[in-house]
Amino acid sequence: MENMYLAIDIGGTMMKWGLINKQGTIIKKELISSNNGDADTILSSIDSLAATYHEQITAIAISAPGFINPDSGYIQMGGAVIGFNDTHLKALIEQRTSLPVTVENDVNCVALAEKWLGKANELTDFACLTVGTGIGGALFLNNQLYHGRSFRSGEFGFMISANKEDGLSLTNSMSRQASVKGLRMNYAQLTEQPVDKVTGEDVFSAYDEGDERALYVVDHFYTQLANCVINVASVIDPQKILIGGGITRRPTFLDELNEKLTEFIGFPVPTDICYFKNDAGLIGAVANYRLRTESSELFKQ
Repeated sequence: MENMYLAIDIGGTMMKWGLINKQGTIIKKELISSNNGDADTILSSIDSLAATYHEQITAIAISAPGFINPDSGYIQMGGAVIGFNDTHLKALIEQRTSLPVTVENDVNCVALAEKWLGKANELTDFACLTVGTGIGGALFLNNQLYHGRSFRSGEFGFMISANKEDGLSLTNSMSRQASVKGLRMNYAQLTEQPVDKVTGEDVFSAYDEGDERALYVVDHFYTQLANCVINVASVIDPQKILIGGGITRRPTFLDELNEKLTEFIGFPVPTDICYFKNDAGLIGAVANYRLRTESSELFKQ
């Protein structure tokens, strides 16, 4: 069997893993619990996977949340995995498994996957925007991933969506106002339900049935998301903004967003849905490994 990479996509609830070859083909993949983002659980799972497949893999490629220096593999802030705060994750896993390791931010891995084998293959300047519990982002400029001074570029979720009387706060951020979690919270408040009893599917089902409260919160959601897209497009003028996240499974999502964009500025921003869905982190992690250790020409036109 050909040598493969063990790709790991770490999340706050679940951890995806896969065996992926040099061409980016997924040979095997599974989803396991991360025990609500518990660092010890995640590390133990990686140890076990590395031991199980040690004869088939040559390296471990990791996609993880947080502010990450991909050169050193140091995580300053681990996002959904707070146990990885101030952790040299690359060195730690290399020591535990005796395999070479790379670590990159999860949304940056989405961008790398799209550039390598997805819809951005022929693009040199694009952005990725992920819509889920919060708003995530990544920038690919001048044919390379842009990290910023402190490896925090693309954090679109921290952009302020409104300047309310209570001043600047995370309640006014894009991650609160333009996310699926924010959508659920707003609908739960209007319908006097616990947030954990309301799903995004519930809200959009009520929206499609004409429920006035759902119409209000969905319009607010698309308004704020359109603001986010316009802000990003206005700053970097990308060839395209690729959008990912579970919300993009809604067949009318892009049409509804573009309708709001056209309403605001008179013309649509070049947007599209990411090609890779749940596998983006795995594919992008391998792209990052190959780019850093094997082939600097991986993305050359």
